[in-house]
Amino acid sequence: MVFGLLFMGITVIALILLFNQGILTRDRVQLENAADAAAYSQAKLFARHQNLIAYTNRAIVANELSIGQVVALMSWAKRYANIPRWVNSFPAYQIPIALIPPKPMISDVLATVTLPYQILGMGVRAAAAPMLNVYPNVVSSFNLIMGFFQKAFAVATLEAQARIPGQIVAQHRLDKPGDELDVAPLSSLLLVQNFILSYFADYLPVDALLDQLRGADPGTGAAAANPGGTANEPDEEDLLADFVGSYTPGSMLVNTSPEMHSKTASATDGLTSRNASRMFAATINEQRNAWLSDRNFDAAVGFGAELPIHLGFINIKLGFNFQVGVFNNGGTAYVYNPLSISGAGKSMPVYGWASLDFSSMGFKLDVDLMIELCLPLVGCVTIFDDGINFGFGLPLGGGTHQLVTNPGDEFLFGPQWGTPAQGLLKSKPRPYADAMHPVHATTWAWGNVLSVFGLNRGEDVNNGYSGSPSFFVLGGDHAETGRSKEFSVAVSKPLSAIRTSDNPDGLNLRPTGDTGNVLNRQGRFALQTEGVDDNPLVALWRDGERMMTVSSAETYFAPPPGRSESPNQYSPFWDARLREPSRMVQMIASGQIDLREVLGLNNLSPSSVAGHLLGLASDFVIKPGRDRLLDKLPTVIRPVAKPVIEEVTDTVLDKVTDGIIEAMDR
Repeated sequence: MVFGLLFMGITVIALILLFNQGILTRDRVQLENAADAAAYSQAKLFARHQNLIAYTNRAIVANELSIGQVVALMSWAKRYANIPRWVNSFPAYQIPIALIPPKPMISDVLATVTLPYQILGMGVRAAAAPMLNVYPNVVSSFNLIMGFFQKAFAVATLEAQARIPGQIVAQHRLDKPGDELDVAPLSSLLLVQNFILSYFADYLPVDALLDQLRGADPGTGAAAANPGGTANEPDEEDLLADFVGSYTPGSMLVNTSPEMHSKTASATDGLTSRNASRMFAATINEQRNAWLSDRNFDAAVGFGAELPIHLGFINIKLGFNFQVGVFNNGGTAYVYNPLSISGAGKSMPVYGWASLDFSSMGFKLDVDLMIELCLPLVGCVTIFDDGINFGFGLPLGGGTHQLVTNPGDEFLFGPQWGTPAQGLLKSKPRPYADAMHPVHATTWAWGNVLSVFGLNRGEDVNNGYSGSPSFFVLGGDHAETGRSKEFSVAVSKPLSAIRTSDNPDGLNLRPTGDTGNVLNRQGRFALQTEGVDDNPLVALWRDGERMMTVSSAETYFAPPPGRSESPNQYSPFWDARLREPSRMVQMIASGQIDLREVLGLNNLSPSSVAGHLLGLASDFVIKPGRDRLLDKLPTVIRPVAKPVIEEVTDTVLDKVTDGIIEAMDR
């Protein structure tokens, strides 16, 4: 009997312990699942925003290329339409071919033979000229609108990121009366921190963060984890780099708007912005089709051959191609003038379109030379593999056209475009393709005499181009890692809602009947938090008597299998994944680092947080984009569009503010 009662007592105790462990495990899993889902959802929303940026950036590139097509059409047409001007002025063509009256000269013959081309050029020019006065402004304005839309979508994404944790956590509450699960106020701080690091990292006071990190409690911080100071444990700067994304914090998404960077002193983002403009120009030039990159309409005949030469360990492959006839070559490029008068002192290069076409009569001799060194057991190593171009020609015609933002941005003289010396080696980059081939050297020189390279502004230059649009690109550090900043969400559950055996709503196995005893009011879990008045967790977690967890996620660049591509904001391959919370986030969550002090956000009320977030978004994202859009809109529609755009912007910001306050107030 005694042993039976003892066995029954032990069994009851074991069942109670098992019951408690089951309840704790269930609630811990519930808590972590809710936090994981909320953090992942925030990252997924940001990945969606990044992919939208990629799609709109691609559309901007395509639209810019269409502008280049119209500029190319103008120089191509002028090359033919201006043939009489060229042949009637070139001295070598002023030689009579007959002594009898009317003593026709070579120029007369050339002008007559090329008459169909002149008519074609004049017709195309007449059609393209009015189009060039309108089309670039329309397309550039559309690109500016898409760039502004990126910024508006950034704010909309922020509002969704503020709203989604509450919705996700609510869905994870158990379908039982009294079950509670809350998004901690700490989540708002972490969202503010992420927003700052994503768009204007220079605003974050890194020195203050480092000071707090160095002064953190060594009991659970980096010092405790590394009491011996071994090399395997990261130091403070390593911990900070893991938190902000790099040792020199830079924005995840850099706004290339010049107005944006004239307001900030960030050398990192300013350099990234300038590099982004160059990358944008390089992307446009890489995407040019054959009409833009290498226009060749040659009327020539020739022959070629290849001669292999073997000299022991040295193999030489010599090939040549000889052509004689009329060579019509040209190219159009997205370039900027480093000597721009209007762009002097600006932090951003001022890009525009420049197009060049030449026609010459003469010959081309292109020589290909490859030298290989072949050794036993090693194989063959290429020592030299390039082509050398020779040629000579006399000018038939030429034309240039430029589309620039302001007077003073255009090229004026031939050397600013380049020289035929660029065409000597095949491997040397030539923005205007074979227009800089040595066969056109005389044509290039005579073009300087005729002032076709930009001095005749009325004929060869169009102003008013809106310039490179304002858009988001990937920050340099994140282009290397292919990862975003850390998205973190804190979720908690009141201890009173954890229905273990000693909880009044559980088995109610309380030790005493004294209602003043903390065990009767909160259960045994309240012992470590009851009566702590200066606990920093109270402000971060609503109170200290909670089961707490923090989850983190990030976006990453994930190109399809088999596709090798560096992370960028031109390809829509961004996705989200969970990650381990950084040590810094853990220290913030445990109260060792006061992120409120770092961010200057001592008041964590929904209205205060929303006002702070939207103030930053307005000053650093929305207004710079809006100002640039209004500044670059065509003069005709600006008076009408300005009040509408300003009213729409203010309305959207007000609605987003209300949405964030409502989301955080739940």
